[in-house]
Amino acid sequence: MTAPSAGAASGLRARLQGRSELGVAALLAVIAIVIAVDTANIRDTAINAGVMGPRVVPTIIAIGLGLCAIALAISVLRGGHAEAEDGEDIDLSQKAHWPTVFGLGGLILVFALSMDFLGFVIGSALLFYGSALLLGSRRFVWALVIGILLAVGTFYGFVLGLGINLPAGLLTGIL
Repeated sequence: MTAPSAGAASGLRARLQGRSELGVAALLAVIAIVIAVDTANIRDTAINAGVMGPRVVPTIIAIGLGLCAIALAISVLRGGHAEAEDGEDIDLSQKAHWPTVFGLGGLILVFALSMDFLGFVIGSALLFYGSALLLGSRRFVWALVIGILLAVGTFYGFVLGLGINLPAGLLTGIL
């Protein structure tokens, strides 16, 4: 067996130059494989045996991700590439505003840690309100009203629509 020549390696490198989207396609393929393997390990029991079963949705997602990975790889290898973002209303030369980034991260952490005590509705409303203020909203009352409406709507969507109980926290007995 002979070792590949340096010319073949540099030819492959030249063909792949500027095709970083192949990395995204590879990531999609890996995620699809992980989901497919995990889906294959789901066991049917009397509790989860229904019309569709517990494997249908993850299988659809794995197949969809796999098809997207294949389509993206083919598109990139045929010469297609995404155009660089110019940004819609942002100045790409400016650096990130770290107080906002860390503030949002802190809000999410507080939300996760206080979910059992405060409950989903209060925690989510405060998360939305705090996020709106951190991102520059000056309509204080309107942001709070929207946060409450989204939180209550999401809570009842999960509880009544999907049958998934979310923690009520301080509002136990009221919701």
